[in-house]
Amino acid sequence: MKIAVLTTVHPENDVRIYHKQAISISAQHEVTLIAPKKTKEKLKLENYIPLKNSKSRFSRLAIQKQAYNVVIKIRPDVIHLHDPELIFLGILLKLGGYKIVWDVHESLPGQVLNKKWIPRHLRRPVSMIASGIEFLAGKFFDRIIVATQSIGKSFPAEKTFVIQNFPILGEMHSHDSNRFSRSTPIFFHGGGLTEIRGIKEIIEAIYILNNEFKYPGILRLVGKFESAYFEDICRKSRGWKYVDYHEWVGREDLAKLLGSADAGVITFLPAPNHIDSQPNKIFEYMSASLPIIVSDFPSWKELIGSDEVSGLAVDPKDPYKIAQAMKYLIDNPEESKSMGERGYEKVANYFNWGAESEKLKDIYSSLQRTIK
Repeated sequence: MKIAVLTTVHPENDVRIYHKQAISISAQHEVTLIAPKKTKEKLKLENYIPLKNSKSRFSRLAIQKQAYNVVIKIRPDVIHLHDPELIFLGILLKLGGYKIVWDVHESLPGQVLNKKWIPRHLRRPVSMIASGIEFLAGKFFDRIIVATQSIGKSFPAEKTFVIQNFPILGEMHSHDSNRFSRSTPIFFHGGGLTEIRGIKEIIEAIYILNNEFKYPGILRLVGKFESAYFEDICRKSRGWKYVDYHEWVGREDLAKLLGSADAGVITFLPAPNHIDSQPNKIFEYMSASLPIIVSDFPSWKELIGSDEVSGLAVDPKDPYKIAQAMKYLIDNPEESKSMGERGYEKVANYFNWGAESEKLKDIYSSLQRTIK
């Protein structure tokens, strides 16, 4: 069966799209990845067609025309879409006789509520429109894949499947015996560096740790800032001198940077798409045997556990609370190491890509039986 995996927004080496899904299904099917070329990583996938990079929200629409022409040329049996702006293109392709799988990473109505470029008074009405668009997609498309159970509630149960963002077992694994024995512990945060993900609060927390608590510590940030404006704000903050910043790196380099850290920090601010989410980074930090500091959302507290805990939950809006959690991990090195080991055991036993990969393959096997 020929499958086209399509995104006009995400980079060609996106973890969920390429490293997990495309690679997994390519073991049984002919997979072509269609995505913008945004990195220097050499892909293992044999069939990759690069798209132009979008420079604005409006240019993404022009790229859809290029994507449509590519799809029509290769004529796949199934098209696996990964962006909400591709919904209408997906409907057009569905009317053209293609099987469509829509992969929903986040709730579209929830995303809209936090878009700064949409005037505040319009966000609620636009979110309601987005709900209608999601409903339409749920009716039209052949399969809906969602990243969490909560997202799946918006779609028809009979065609909706949960494929969670669990890590590839062993990819980020590290047992560093030097954790919390260094003179200057390293706290790690990787991914999109945005205001809503609490980056300013983490930077302020590392300042408090060093200056108010008098504990040396480094915040290692790995990723891309959402804008030059936000990056400038962060660089001018008083905590920036304690930041070890790296731009986007490949998976191997990421594993090295993560493995040499002492703890992971992921304290997203409260938002509709954060409270019930399951960020891939939580599981990656666990897979690297790092104790983690997370936002005190109920679903996140459940992930780190209430008995055999693998981390600490704090108010993400309060840098002082984040700094206190950092101090606790430094003050209790043996317990911190035990948290990291317990997190790794959870990943090894439950939270890993192996089972999710099999579920994805089953979805495509069921689709294959419907193709004449």
